[in-house]
Amino acid sequence: MSILTPQPFQKFNYTTVIDRKFRITHGLTQTQTEVMAYLVMIIQSWKAIKIIDGYFVILTSKIKNDLLLKEKTIEASITKLKKLDLIETKLVKVPEWSSNENFRGVKITQLGQTYSLSHYKPKIQEELTELREENRELKFKYEAILIQNEASENLNQKAIEALKKEQEQNEKIMLLEQELKETKEKLEIILQKENQNSSNKEEHEKDLEKFRKKIINKYAKSGEPICNCVSNQDSWGKDVKFYINSYNRVSIYTSNGEFKQLSEPKKIANFWEWLFAHQDRVGNLLDTKNIADISHLLKFEGQSVVINKNIYKIHKLIPVIGGLKLWIQDKEGNIQTMKNGFGSEVVDLKRFEAWMQCQ
Repeated sequence: MSILTPQPFQKFNYTTVIDRKFRITHGLTQTQTEVMAYLVMIIQSWKAIKIIDGYFVILTSKIKNDLLLKEKTIEASITKLKKLDLIETKLVKVPEWSSNENFRGVKITQLGQTYSLSHYKPKIQEELTELREENRELKFKYEAILIQNEASENLNQKAIEALKKEQEQNEKIMLLEQELKETKEKLEIILQKENQNSSNKEEHEKDLEKFRKKIINKYAKSGEPICNCVSNQDSWGKDVKFYINSYNRVSIYTSNGEFKQLSEPKKIANFWEWLFAHQDRVGNLLDTKNIADISHLLKFEGQSVVINKNIYKIHKLIPVIGGLKLWIQDKEGNIQTMKNGFGSEVVDLKRFEAWMQCQ
């Protein structure tokens, strides 16, 4: 493909929108994502493009100048997007450009059309540019009318109409500029939230790793069980006890007398996440054969309590293995499960009773 062929006159403002979800879903690099965003933006917002048999024509030289990428990088990115079925390409002829030369046409597939440009409004930007250009033309026409025919009533009327139209255009520009400003502010808020979530996740990972090392160090030496009744997504039996073996690995002891080391990374990760959220269960083996007696605590049902400066009523108490489950009701009648300080719905009996005595 020649890079000397005339290029579309559409201007590029050097802004591409990175759809992070799309990038992660399809395993794209930053550069591949920029090329995808650029191609999607062309078909959604550019007016001056050639479309042949459903394929829009875009020159490699145009992509190179707009995205400031090397030709090899562009070709490698387009090849990757084709392999992922995000785009299709086809050689087409553009008679007004050349009678004997083929050009690359690109089509965005149905899968590729899921790329989101929601944080950027190219059509609005294009419309804003057109309105400003039209506004300048109206000013020139208005000045010419005044100079040539100041005494002409008809021409004066046209000048007045042009002035009114200019005022309307200015109002539209102001509205569009305000909309662009609001869009930018919304995007900044989204980016701030993403950065905050990333920071919180990193902090959680550090705390989890510190907790994991502490448990391994303690229970690998003692050989004592860490806990039982692990109620995560892996559906462990209530009698299964968890240990740290001599190799510092998570192991289990079942009711059948089988002792084995966990080998599946997902189950190991799930266990540590659950234990971190239920730290009150560390070193606490629950009686799996008997449910706690809470008959002496039923008197608290219907009693008012203060939580975070809000008044609730004890709605219902139900005994479970390891303690009880507690439902509370707010003044609007909404009912929710109360959790302990580690996020577990199972509340320790002694702690609950002591807490109620302080109310």
